[in-house]
Amino acid sequence: MNTLFQNYFARSSKKINIGFYGLGPASFPYVNYQLAELGKKNLALVFPPTSFLRLDCIARACKRTDSSLTIFGYSRGAISAINLCKMLLAKQKNVDFLYLIDPIAYFTNRLSIPENVIQGFVCYQRNGARTPFLFGRFGKGIADYVFCGQKTKNFMIEQAFKIEPSRVVMHEDMVEYSLFKAKITLVSLLNEE
Repeated sequence: MNTLFQNYFARSSKKINIGFYGLGPASFPYVNYQLAELGKKNLALVFPPTSFLRLDCIARACKRTDSSLTIFGYSRGAISAINLCKMLLAKQKNVDFLYLIDPIAYFTNRLSIPENVIQGFVCYQRNGARTPFLFGRFGKGIADYVFCGQKTKNFMIEQAFKIEPSRVVMHEDMVEYSLFKAKITLVSLLNEE
């Protein structure tokens, strides 16, 4: 992992993009595949939802750079993205943009956005999931956020209803929605210089 960091951080002088996909495989045809492909196209460093030990390693690498920092996460990976922001707050490093895709938390219906996040975007759905173990509220993204020390005008929240005129958006559709149909698309955000 250190070589991966060194190569990516050496290449990226102006902007660093770090992302986390959701639980489960990152291979085709699973939804995490689309986010893992962003890493293969050198648009971002992309990780699975990860432990605090690995998050600390990522936070230390981010602290050593003066580059702009964008962090994104899908499902449980969104929780890892928020935890990374909290670690960076302790290291006094700002996050220029936090992009959350249908966050899933097991023990709360409200997420706290740390004060070091300058701007952000959340897209979520309330229709549930096709995956059997994401039953009830677990398949529905979180719609309630607490902003710590920042103005909410810098943070947009969008609820997705339909991905096509006749197809309701579900949890597994949210990556595609965020990449191509959201008010702020993840692809355009990662391609910015």
